[in-house]
Amino acid sequence: MRLLPRHSPSSQAARLALSALAGLLLAGVLARGAVSVVLAVVPPGQPYVRAVVGTLAALASVVLSFGAAGALSARALPLARLGLTRAQARARAGLAAGATAGLLVVPVGGLMGLAGVYRGGLLGDTLGGAQLALLVTLACTVYGLISGAVLGLLTLRAGLAWRPALGGAVGFGAVGAIGGTLLGWVGVPDVLAGGGWTLLALLAAFVVALQVVGDSAVAAGIDAAANSARHDTADDRQLKLTLAALGLSLLGVWGLAERAVSFAQTRPGRAEPLAVPAVSGLRCPAPTDPLELAVWRVTTGGGRPDLSCGTAFLGFLHTPNPDPAYSTQPPTPHGGFDGLATQIAGARREVLFAVMEWADDPRRGPGAVIAGGVAELYRRVEAAPSAYPDGVTVRVALGNFPVTANLEWGSQVYAATRDLLAAGVPLRDENLGWRVEVANYAGTFPHSHAKLLVTDGVWLTVMGFNVGPLHLPSATTGGHGGDVRDLGVRVRGPVARDGLTVFDDLWTRSTTLECGPDVTPRTVRASCRSGEAGVAGHPQGTDRLRPTPAGDERAFSLYRREGFQMADEALVALLDASRTSVDLMHVSFSMNVRCNLALLNPRLCTYDDAPPWMRALVRAAERGVTIRALLYEHSFLGLENRIGLAALRRELRRRGLEGRLEARWYGGGLHAKTMLVDGRMLTVGSQNLHYSSWTPRGLNEYTLATTAPAAAAGYAREFAFLWGGSEEAELPGWLGGDGEE
Repeated sequence: MRLLPRHSPSSQAARLALSALAGLLLAGVLARGAVSVVLAVVPPGQPYVRAVVGTLAALASVVLSFGAAGALSARALPLARLGLTRAQARARAGLAAGATAGLLVVPVGGLMGLAGVYRGGLLGDTLGGAQLALLVTLACTVYGLISGAVLGLLTLRAGLAWRPALGGAVGFGAVGAIGGTLLGWVGVPDVLAGGGWTLLALLAAFVVALQVVGDSAVAAGIDAAANSARHDTADDRQLKLTLAALGLSLLGVWGLAERAVSFAQTRPGRAEPLAVPAVSGLRCPAPTDPLELAVWRVTTGGGRPDLSCGTAFLGFLHTPNPDPAYSTQPPTPHGGFDGLATQIAGARREVLFAVMEWADDPRRGPGAVIAGGVAELYRRVEAAPSAYPDGVTVRVALGNFPVTANLEWGSQVYAATRDLLAAGVPLRDENLGWRVEVANYAGTFPHSHAKLLVTDGVWLTVMGFNVGPLHLPSATTGGHGGDVRDLGVRVRGPVARDGLTVFDDLWTRSTTLECGPDVTPRTVRASCRSGEAGVAGHPQGTDRLRPTPAGDERAFSLYRREGFQMADEALVALLDASRTSVDLMHVSFSMNVRCNLALLNPRLCTYDDAPPWMRALVRAAERGVTIRALLYEHSFLGLENRIGLAALRRELRRRGLEGRLEARWYGGGLHAKTMLVDGRMLTVGSQNLHYSSWTPRGLNEYTLATTAPAAAAGYAREFAFLWGGSEEAELPGWLGGDGEE
């Protein structure tokens, strides 16, 4: 039977459009069914495995659907001119479309999902409209190039396959350029505001336009090739070689997918419980403040000592820099990183620094600033060794943050070591008792998200920011910084002793980096290798020092990891003790991982999916507590936050409490995890209001809670200033957060 005639462009376009719509519909049905199966089979306690496996299942559905759409489009391609039967044409067109999707959609989609989980959506802040248009154009161009080339190799002799490949690149790329430009011009938040049906309609229009124009260009390339010479069809040998190459390529892609799933299941090898600090000479009276008492009951459970009293609040660390409207703290070239470097340089015995991410920044980024603090400490030891009779130990524990571009983890230990060496820091100097050690957390799911600095066992800084350029001020770094707002808090006193215990727990669950004696910044990769598990020793005896009060304020050390959820319990207890107000500034405000499917149907996410902190907020609202939430609006997390906020508003409205919650979108980059309860107790740290930080197998997190009056007052001024400059958090009506369902 004759295939579609070449001389009927309208029929050709109609066939391509119908096949694209059929493929899109099939993809939606298969993807939703596949994800439902994953949610039913994978236990809820493994949200990351659910996310990765669910993403891969959905993308596999897309691959099958692309293959079906390709087979349906075969009649719109001039393959009859090559002597192919209808069955041959359908098989080769379907194989070309499905294989192309398998080669591109799976890794791209999987990496986007991982980037959303790990990067917290902040990568999106660096992408303006022009960059977004460029990325969409590039993705469509590459897709068209591969699709046209594969179909060409399956139908034409190899020397002519470049024609449909070029046609595919031009056709698909042109539609991608137009679509990407429109998306960048309109803006992702505005597109999302239209609702699920609007999104599906826009996606359908884009896919139809892509296939009609792109495949028409591929068809023109096949036409041109068919006119160029005789005996222009692919022979049997070429078909076999092409199929073999496709098979090997797809195996590589699915090997990458398998690596991603394995990556998601890697856990720390050591499962010992958190050590109980052995302290003497400190007697803290039981607190009388209801907020302090609620947290104290949790932190002293299980026979743990009370280290909360005798604290002195020293101040905040801001990224990028504080505003004079709420702080008298002078700005510095690198914001909060300069404060960390100063604390490190002032150490007398020991530096313990834990952070999730240490970016490999070729320019002078925050890693160089931190390394500069260590270098300054070394120069002081060199200049006056008698002032450091026991020597100095510096330890850097990284969180095994993955590089989503290639699913590589553990590489940031090389970046940290390179920055230290480049700053002139020796890893060993036996004459001075100087030792620098770098280690990487052993788990990927969970990895460590905790961020703290303990010096000499008595100075403690807890922060929410990583060592990366996003947190640098752009004004003083030549535009290198991302101006992402975050906060750290500095204290001195017995609570630092528990910070030391937390660091030891991270260290013993990490793998140290061992380097040769002649290592240089350029040879770090070649000269260093992963060594043994860390050992929680303290050569300078900081773990044996008697805790000494430094002030008359309270501060509580809140840690959580798999098998130890004290921070979760303490934060919920704090919210349950609130009586008047909760002011929170958070990058995340998300529900259970399943709630991301609310993009397809809001009813897929209900209050049953609410994490413990959200349930505590609802209980607080029932007691008359006023809740103000300053949240992050953009990128992947912006979507999750919309879904979470909508679910909370629906629940409060159902209980007649909608007036108890007010939410606003912060106007720029936000990475903070902070909360002020009843105007008296402040929490600052790394723990997000995100499912990754609240599940039994979730991330390692660390938070400091304090009732220091200066801390509460300083944060209240900052919150009021930022709140006043932020817009009300309006939600799309289709989410049911602002109006009736």
